[in-house]
Amino acid sequence: MAHFMKRHLISFCTTLAPPPSLLPATVTIFYTLSQVTTETMTVIIPSLPHAHLSAPPLPMSILRRLPFHSLTPCHYRPRRRFATLAAVRQDTTVWTPTPISSIETAAESLFHISIDVSSSPDLAASHTLPGQYLQLRLPDVEKPSFLAIASPPSLAASSGAFEFLVKSVAGSTAELLCGLKKGDVVELSQAMGNGFNIDKIDPPEDYPTVLIFATGSGISPIRSLIESGFGADKRSDVRLYYGARNLRRMAYQV
Repeated sequence: MAHFMKRHLISFCTTLAPPPSLLPATVTIFYTLSQVTTETMTVIIPSLPHAHLSAPPLPMSILRRLPFHSLTPCHYRPRRRFATLAAVRQDTTVWTPTPISSIETAAESLFHISIDVSSSPDLAASHTLPGQYLQLRLPDVEKPSFLAIASPPSLAASSGAFEFLVKSVAGSTAELLCGLKKGDVVELSQAMGNGFNIDKIDPPEDYPTVLIFATGSGISPIRSLIESGFGADKRSDVRLYYGARNLRRMAYQV
């Protein structure tokens, strides 16, 4: 039976001919011969001058012997239903309640905020490199903010303080933060990020020129870098390019 079907299908394929631009072509035919056996045949269609796209019907004697499901191509099988399980991501961040020490105006729409971390030595010790950042969360506000630390790591070690330069944007968490007062409590995550790898520009004698660029509130991590010290006094050319819309919006002028 299978041998007869192969011979019939080869006869069927030789009657097919695509347009001349597509010759030669390969046609793969999938046909179920029984409930448990599926045969696949690949036939190279030759260039036939009088080929047409109609195929001779299967003989009735063959149709009567084949079960109904055998006449259905394999790729028309019923679609299965799959259940998708979505994993819920849990927040593993360690949050530490800390009080605000001071909030001062640093420039137009920019505020210098100092937070007391002296009672949280693990949090203070997490700040090890200039250029690191952390997450800050306010009470009754679900989404935290990411803030670059504007103070050097030595300040956290000696005075137990984190300093930030925050731009107040209408409708944002930053606006709510800038509206708080001394003594209000916020939650901080530990410091994260690789920071500035100062070792890449050591020793200073081999890297005499250092160019630093910042705009707007982006001066925050640069301030941490400058106050951390990177051998600037041992280099012949150290420059800071700081851009702002106008002088009223330029922080740390004094």
